Amino acid sequence: MTALRRVLLAALVWMIPMCAFAQEAVLSGTITDSTGAVLPGVTVTVLHQASGNRFVAVTDERGVYRIPARVGAYQIAAELQGFATAQRNNIELLVGQTLVINLQMAPSGVAETVTVSGEAPLINVATSQLGGNIDPQQVQELPVQGRNWMALAMLAPGSRMTSDTANTPIANRGAAGDVRQYQFSLDGQQVTS
Repeated sequence: MTALRRVLLAALVWMIPMCAFAQEAVLSGTITDSTGAVLPGVTVTVLHQASGNRFVAVTDERGVYRIPARVGAYQIAAELQGFATAQRNNIELLVGQTLVINLQMAPSGVAETVTVSGEAPLINVATSQLGGNIDPQQVQELPVQGRNWMALAMLAPGSRMTSDTANTPIANRGAAGDVRQYQFSLDGQQVTS
């Protein structure tokens, strides 16, 4: 019986790191009232539109919430007694992204809902990391000569060709034909070929 307990304990210990890496992105923000004052204790509910999964967080004393989530389209709702519910729809969360969605709630004597339909800012103020995502729409709609995946990778910030001669084939390479040089950053490491 003790051997079975040891095996179960070892399995649980091995599963803890997997649970930590299961989350791929973060939704966070600050909830304020109409005067700009922060609202602690607001219940923030995030709905993953594709799967129907709900994630719930409560704002801290600074009015800040933080929800680790998977990539996809989300709907956010903030609720607090005495305030109208504030919502944001069709928020697209990409891999590795920390998306800041600030909401403002208005006082309410009767039940009402405020729906804000605005786009997320283009500048990421949550991190100073250099990088980017190429979303599925770009992959499908951008005309890429030769359907080469490296042409899409060069769209990401920080991607660059290593020299002016990078677009010319290297002579005397045998049957290799059209050989090119490129350099990009993958998980913080420079990759050159």
